[in-house]
Amino acid sequence: MPDAPLPQPPTHSVGAFLRWLLRRALTPVLLATVAATTSNVIQAIVPGFLGAALDSGIETGLTPRLWAIGLGLLLLFGVYAIADTSSDYIRIHAWMRVAFDVDRLVARQVSTTGTDLGRQTSTGEVASIVASDAQYLANTIERLPGLIGASVSFVVVAVLMLNTSVRLGLIALIGMPLVAWIVTLVIKPLQKRQSYQREAQSQVTTITTDTVAGLRVLRGIGGEDVFARRYRDASQELRRRGVSVARTQSVLMSLQVLLPGLFVAVVVWVAARMAVTGQISAGELVTFYGYTAYLSWPLMEFSHAVQDYARARVGARRALRLLTVSPTAGSVTERLDLDPARGTAVTGPLVDQASGVRVTPGRMTALVAADPDISAALATRLGRFHDDGPVVTLANRPLTDMPLADVRASVVVSGATAQLFTGTLRQALDVRGDQAPQPVGVAALVAAEDERASSALDQDVRAPILRADGDDRLLAALEVADAHDVLSSLEHGLAGMVTEKGRSLSGGQRQRVALARALLTEAPTLVLIEPTSALDSHTESRVAHRVHEARRDRTTVVVTESPLVLEACDEVVLLDAEGRERVRSTHRDLLARARAGEADALAYRAVVARAAGEAPVTASAPEEVGR
Repeated sequence: MPDAPLPQPPTHSVGAFLRWLLRRALTPVLLATVAATTSNVIQAIVPGFLGAALDSGIETGLTPRLWAIGLGLLLLFGVYAIADTSSDYIRIHAWMRVAFDVDRLVARQVSTTGTDLGRQTSTGEVASIVASDAQYLANTIERLPGLIGASVSFVVVAVLMLNTSVRLGLIALIGMPLVAWIVTLVIKPLQKRQSYQREAQSQVTTITTDTVAGLRVLRGIGGEDVFARRYRDASQELRRRGVSVARTQSVLMSLQVLLPGLFVAVVVWVAARMAVTGQISAGELVTFYGYTAYLSWPLMEFSHAVQDYARARVGARRALRLLTVSPTAGSVTERLDLDPARGTAVTGPLVDQASGVRVTPGRMTALVAADPDISAALATRLGRFHDDGPVVTLANRPLTDMPLADVRASVVVSGATAQLFTGTLRQALDVRGDQAPQPVGVAALVAAEDERASSALDQDVRAPILRADGDDRLLAALEVADAHDVLSSLEHGLAGMVTEKGRSLSGGQRQRVALARALLTEAPTLVLIEPTSALDSHTESRVAHRVHEARRDRTTVVVTESPLVLEACDEVVLLDAEGRERVRSTHRDLLARARAGEADALAYRAVVARAAGEAPVTASAPEEVGR
């Protein structure tokens, strides 16, 4: 696959997109067209040599003319072998170029739009484009050299037939386009049914991926049978649509055999009558038969090309639906060249105009709301994932006025769901590529981490993350996140493999690895959404204090309701039902004010009590929480 960045393709029409793909593979297509035209023309003129040999008096033995014809055929077959082999070889290159280009476009679009893509298209459709539509688009481009070669050879045969017999030449020139037109009548309904089938295939793929991803949950709630029925119904619908496509395709395949056969029979019958009356010689009869039999090949190429084009149009429409999804933050050009490492980190107060929340620089601030979605939405706004929402400023400058690379270098948001990807633990942690792997032995890594873990058992506050290059930086981040058990559970430590979505790890381990990954960005402002929700109380408290110490003098925002995490924060902001700031103080101060009966503090205490699993707190029964 070429390493050069892909330019942005046109997305206003299917034709423009297909022409763009063709231009991308133009060099191999042109070379394959020359080779295919050469091989097809040689195939087309071979019957003329056979007819000439028959008319040259073959009954008299091997005459010099027969030797010349035979040697000419031998030379032609040698050229044909080279041209045909070269055509196939180069067409494969064109096919690979187009297929890889489509796959790269999809991969780039997925990484560029992120979660915005999932709101407008399904997982199954994305998978279907990569698995099948990319191949259909590549098939169309690959078929083009053969179609052009077949068309040129058809013209050559038609001219040769006209030179010998105008009647037979006209039959060929009129009959073949007529046969091709009849074949195209079946293509349109076939294309429509193929489109329906591909939609059903996407639905089945979506159900399959959802079921596999949530299999453990389904087993826990006893929902396997329900999803099995959904899959059965969807697969049966796909089968019905597949049968409908097969019926139409069988008609098309029958016509591809029947119509050329009838055409050959007509030409042979006319030529035979002309030979009987002496209008053409026996050699010319053989020649015409050979020409006519060969003409079924251009027709076959044409019908296959039309089928591939029909599939390609369906696939191109689906690909364009995907490629026209616009990112909700930043422009497409900006997202394509997005590299936080090249951005300029900006520090200063972070202010959300809608809620009135001002995040104090250099402090660890907690966001608390009775509805967790409200505080999570505020935290997401702070990272500029949408440009059409309320204004958020950093150092008195709106985030939407800043280059997106600067925003990503300044503010990092770690979501509530710990998303890990297939690869080594080192790769899972060092997502920005800042960490150069060091050749450290596995035993030494585990021993070093065990030593750090044992020395940390009785400590609540840890030292800041190490800044030195090397694996020590990764190990320090794992230590802050209390994830030493992840390192020791993998056979090769930092070089150990993390399976798809981190399924080889427990929920708490995934969450701690994701926290370590976020810490390793060393962002001036780090926003953590429910970073400890899957941890037990002892680990949660230890991690909260370690993060506070590791992020000293840098801005940290934590969305949480856990009293153990709130205790470690410098200040706590309670949001009301509208998402606006209601009260701000420390966790201990708010609890003290709640004991005094203050309404805002009582509302805060009620949220914290609910998170701690205690009975609802009222003004008449103010039980202390989180001490």
